[in-house]
Order: sequence, then C-alpha cells, then structure tokens
Amino acid sequence: MNKKLFAVFLCVAVAGGGLLWKNRQTVTNPSWAQPTMGTMAHITLSGSISKKMLGTLRDAIDATLEDVNRTMSTWQADTEISQFNRFQGLENVEISPEFAEVAQAALEFSKATDGAFDPTVKPLIDYWGFGPEERTTPLEEIRQAVGWQKVHLGSATIRKDRPSLQLDFSAIAKGYGVDRVAGVIAQIRNNFLVEIGGEIVASGTNPKGLPWKVGIENPDPTAAFGESILQILELSGRAMATSGDYRNFQIRADSTRYSHIIDPKSGTPAESDIAAVSVLAKRCMDADAVATALFVMGSEKSFQWLETHPGFDAFFILHDPKTPGFASRATPGFPKE
Repeated sequence: MNKKLFAVFLCVAVAGGGLLWKNRQTVTNPSWAQPTMGTMAHITLSGSISKKMLGTLRDAIDATLEDVNRTMSTWQADTEISQFNRFQGLENVEISPEFAEVAQAALEFSKATDGAFDPTVKPLIDYWGFGPEERTTPLEEIRQAVGWQKVHLGSATIRKDRPSLQLDFSAIAKGYGVDRVAGVIAQIRNNFLVEIGGEIVASGTNPKGLPWKVGIENPDPTAAFGESILQILELSGRAMATSGDYRNFQIRADSTRYSHIIDPKSGTPAESDIAAVSVLAKRCMDADAVATALFVMGSEKSFQWLETHPGFDAFFILHDPKTPGFASRATPGFPKE
C-alpha cells in the first residue's frame, strides 16, 4: 500500500471509529418508566442525548420525584404532609416552599370552585376506604373537620382551625409532580413528554418531528390502561389531566359502584353524570385540580364554570341515561384530531 493510499485509509478508519464511538455514547429518543406516587411515570425524550447527560438527567428526575413523595404522600408516615396531619395543635407550622406552593394552589382552586375541590377531605377519603387509615368515627363528626376555609396559609407557615383537620393533595400532587419533572427536563431540551398516572405534559415535537399525540381512554373499568382509546388529540405546549369514576372505586353490598372522588360538601362519593373529564391547562397541577372539581360539579355546572375560566378546556365523557354507553361533549377550544 503506498503512503498516500495508506494516509487516506487511516483518515477513513479514524473517522469511522469516531462515529462508532459517538454512536456508543449517545441514545436516540430514550423512553423509560419508573414507579412513583403509587403509579408509574413514563418519560420520553425526542432526539439524541449523550449517555452521560441522560444518566445525569435521570438522577435529577429521580431526586425530584423522591422530593415530591417526601412532601406530598399521605401513605408514608414521615412525609411533610403526614407530619402536619398528625399535629394536633392550632399553632403555625413551618413548611417547605414546595409544600407552600401546592397548598396555595389547592386553596385557590377551592375558592375558585366554591369548594368542589377541597384539600381537607383526607378523613373522608379514609372513611370511604380509599386512604391509608381506617375510620370508624361517625361521618357527621368527620365532616366537622373538613373545609378549606379552616386552613390558613402564610408565606412559609400553615395552621389549622381544628386539631383533627387533615390535608390530602392526591388530586393535585401527580400534576405537580409532572410539572416538576417537566421543569427539570426543560433545562436541557425542548422536546419531551412526561406522564404520571394519566396526567401529562408535552413539549415540542415527538421523535418524528410532529406534535405529540395522546389518547383519552374509553371509561371502561374492564379494559387495561391504554387498551381502549376514545379520542386522540395533539398535545404540545400544554398539560392534560383526567378524573373519572372507572379506575379507582369500591363496590357496595348491593353491587353498585362508588368513586374515590369525594364531594366535600356532602361528605360522600360524588354522584356525577360524568364518567371522565380531561382538562387542558398551562400547568398540569392546575388541570389536575380542575378535573377533580368538574367531576364533582357535574357537567351542567362544569360548562358554566368553564365559560368564566378561559384558561381551561375540557373533554367530557358522560353517562348516557338512555343507553348503557357514553356520550361525549367538549368545550369549543378543546382540540380534535
């Protein structure tokens, strides 16, 4: 081999080796799932990312989700919310900025929805069999400690009017967790999708360079998660959260079903004409809270509420009184495929 030909071969070999090395050190469109908050988180990134950066990012996401659990979970005894719930005093309690952020949003939505959303329903959730504790106290007695007006939030403190008042952020915490994870990813890239227990944030484009597409389930309790899709929509730059009566429920002695979503005013599981409602908003925790409130309100009051709150759009799947199936209805701004 002459020197000129050898030099060309060497350059090609080095370049080829460099490309192979680069391919070994990068991942394209990584997607993974991990348990969190009593459900699963699903995360997809669009495009290529170095393995080192991906490892750093996943560590940051793990730490973020652990922090959300450590703050918000009522199923763990050592979390910030569990410690507050055990506290029997009426004095101010110091809280973390994260706790304060979620508590403020929860109380704002309680006021905005006239109590259809209420973070003080934990004793009722326990009473109806959906929480970590068993309650034998009479329902009317439990209801005396329920009411968002009995919570007082300062800049870094919180206090309760009644010793037995307890908070539950489960109707807003998953959305908050999605927002937190999305915030971590957004520091390094624009194209991603984050989903936790059906609550979603989508940003930029999918691996094909198109807007992300997500599905709304048919509210069939016998179908596996994602098995039966009723509606598909493009979702980029917004968040979506869904509340419904078809996944988490209990069966009465007479074989009728009741939902985990509690009507704070009656103290009983919400009796709604809504089978499921999906809400779009800028923040996922806002969509999460509003979806719960709309389910409690029922469809007629929900549409009245949405007319005066233009930052939200919603897609309703309604129990059809005339047939065993469902009917659907959406606000004008809810996108369709």
